[in-house]
Amino acid sequence: MGGLPWYVRKDSKYYAVDRLNVKLSKDDVMRACLIRVKEEFEEVHCEPEILKEVFRRTMEAKHFDRDQAIPVWSGGTVCQPRHEDRYVWRDGMVEINTWKTPDYRNLKDVKADFGVAEHFLDVFFTRKEEREKFLDWLSWSLQHEEDKPAWAPLFYSETKGSGKSTLCKLVARLFGDENTAVLNSVDKLTGRFNMSVLNRKLVISEEVNLRADSAQGNALKTYITETDTVSERKGLDAEGIKQLCCFLFTTNHLPLWIEAEDRRYYLVDVDHNGHAAGEGAQEFAELVGALHEFMEDDRNIAALHRALMEREQSPDFNAKTLNVVEDATPLMKRVHGASEATRKAMLREYLAEQGIHALPESDVSRIVKGELDGNISSTKHLMTELGWSKDKVKWGGRNFGKSLWVEKHYWADRGKLNGPEGFEEDLTKHFKRAEIELLSD
Repeated sequence: MGGLPWYVRKDSKYYAVDRLNVKLSKDDVMRACLIRVKEEFEEVHCEPEILKEVFRRTMEAKHFDRDQAIPVWSGGTVCQPRHEDRYVWRDGMVEINTWKTPDYRNLKDVKADFGVAEHFLDVFFTRKEEREKFLDWLSWSLQHEEDKPAWAPLFYSETKGSGKSTLCKLVARLFGDENTAVLNSVDKLTGRFNMSVLNRKLVISEEVNLRADSAQGNALKTYITETDTVSERKGLDAEGIKQLCCFLFTTNHLPLWIEAEDRRYYLVDVDHNGHAAGEGAQEFAELVGALHEFMEDDRNIAALHRALMEREQSPDFNAKTLNVVEDATPLMKRVHGASEATRKAMLREYLAEQGIHALPESDVSRIVKGELDGNISSTKHLMTELGWSKDKVKWGGRNFGKSLWVEKHYWADRGKLNGPEGFEEDLTKHFKRAEIELLSD
């Protein structure tokens, strides 16, 4: 109806602003409006002739009053926090604003108070500086909803039941459940049709587990730091959009896919003794229950929101960049120290110390995982980057071969490893077989 952000029109079809994937006819809209007006404006009684004129004015007549017409939809959507109107006008058409003011923010006479959330945060974060950094990020993001931070918290715990999902739910309540996308992985976020995700203010992705240098990991980097991107909805062409997403990640897998000195992720180990198998499990479970009850009351969320809106960030806080030296958590130091670049240097040193010039493929994975505390997926390019090459060898008259990595300036031939200055070594030393011969081309 005109003046009410209920419907838009495009190509002679109509769409409800909250269900843009469903086409409606003019008759559908008229019938729905009759019920909706009755439900939302019980005190208003409209004579049939008045309703007829309203429909004519809003759906058929051509005039200059945009408050008395169902606007033409450009086909675009945008997330504009604190823009109360669901319509964003541009060039005589509208984009649909996906952001909605959470109901709790309409409550009056609410005083700032963390409530039980303060106790939960004290237990959840085992280091005060990590708690403060997260609260700086959260309060800044709420105070500047029309902007976005350029880094994201990532909570890791080796064990389950540490409260990661509970904290995510609390953050979602603060931003508004209707403004939040909760995902079980990054697949939908990094997939082709991700418009509905990128049009949310808060994106929570749980159980993140990626490969080093993966396409998904590279996509995440862009979404975390950039506002301008290209996205697509099913059935429509890709289009450039402005996204203002805040991202929050959780995982039970050590995030070794994160590169050394990566400034996009604030890594926090939250494996406290209140997890499901810890000695404080019962007490923590009761605290989680109390927090869930706390979250059900809009007044509690409103009080917490006010406390965060009044919070001043630490003097060294920067929402746009992380100082990976000053801000590094123990987990960040652990992960960054185990990055691919570091593992490559460690592998080079290890091979040199052991005097190894040839290595079966299986031993590469064993050494990286066992000796260097690395991720098997990271071995894909390590040996090539070290300048080693791969040969195929077989033994014992078998018709299948094994992969053998050989150092630069060394080569395998007739069951022997040869190298500079007359170096020669029996390959059985590596495969521990009675007979080895190089596969013929």
